[in-house]
Amino acid sequence: MGRSGLDNTVRRHRERAGLSQQALGEIVGVSRQALIAIEGGRQVPSTSLSLRLARALRCGVEDLFSLSSGSGLPARLAPQDAAGPAGARVALAEIGGRWAAHRLPLDATAAADGIVIAEVSKRTGLVEPLTDPAQLRRNVLVAGCAPILGALAHRVGGRFADARATWLPTSSRRSLDLLEQGLVHVAGLHLPNVQRGEDNISAVLRLFPGRRMLVVNLTQWRQGFIVPAGNPLAIRSGADLLRGGLRLTRREDGAGAQAMVQRLLAEQGALDAHLPGPFAAGHAEVAQLVRCGAADVGVAIESVAIASGLDFVPLAEERFDLVVPADHAETAPVSRLLEMIDDPAFRAEMAQLPGYDSRFTGHATTLDAA
Repeated sequence: MGRSGLDNTVRRHRERAGLSQQALGEIVGVSRQALIAIEGGRQVPSTSLSLRLARALRCGVEDLFSLSSGSGLPARLAPQDAAGPAGARVALAEIGGRWAAHRLPLDATAAADGIVIAEVSKRTGLVEPLTDPAQLRRNVLVAGCAPILGALAHRVGGRFADARATWLPTSSRRSLDLLEQGLVHVAGLHLPNVQRGEDNISAVLRLFPGRRMLVVNLTQWRQGFIVPAGNPLAIRSGADLLRGGLRLTRREDGAGAQAMVQRLLAEQGALDAHLPGPFAAGHAEVAQLVRCGAADVGVAIESVAIASGLDFVPLAEERFDLVVPADHAETAPVSRLLEMIDDPAFRAEMAQLPGYDSRFTGHATTLDAA
């Protein structure tokens, strides 16, 4: 076992291939000294170098490198979000008996659960925990774009001794992808689909066939245009987006806001239209870009417009639901997060936030396996 936290069989495979350290180094583009350090476990090769070594030695990366036992937690690494760069700090939790790690943004202010100390591949690595693993097993990973999820997660840890929660801000489509891959416990969803005309329930049925799922409403909200105070450009409909020179904040594919933009363009027969403007990573950033004058309009939820002193043009009322595999929902700590939705303190807090409608908050629908 090397000091890197990885076991490796590079030397064994090299000798089996009849190659000297100098020869293999020349093939993969590193010095003999670097190869000595890798074989001795003193240096962790990059992903690209690992792939070159595997190709040169005619084997898989997993045949050359494996996680060392007892030196950290072997974890699945969530695919990195395209919204921005991420470092080695991670949020960490156990899902279905396996550790899942999510890299945190470089400017994140929240405390990390662990640090990636070695990568076997883009999808697996070794994580050094920064707190007791027993506490990390109580962590619930909930992904979604609703800012209220931050308050919900905070209150779980404040009320329960056997549970804590971490909010991972991301789009609806990415949230569902992470849930499908077993990398989060709970996914937040508001995902109108232009082509299929789906609501949240039909989307879950399509994406999780044969699996019993729970869909719990967290809130209802209005989504629409975020525009400067007074709406100086008089933006009212999808047709206004096609004006020459208009700057629209764009969201990633799979975001509910981006799906709404696509629907508006489809109604105008201009689904393939290119709309210039800056990229926003979430609802709050849409409002920031409009407020500072970097964009003329964006699509986001009403609450961020009110909080930023901007005008709001409503386009649709939507459900924001939490999607949970039924087998997760029946066990702590996930059951604690769902319990918190009905907590009087959380309900009172949400009632004071503009733009959130709690009429159906906590209403649950069970979707049986087909």
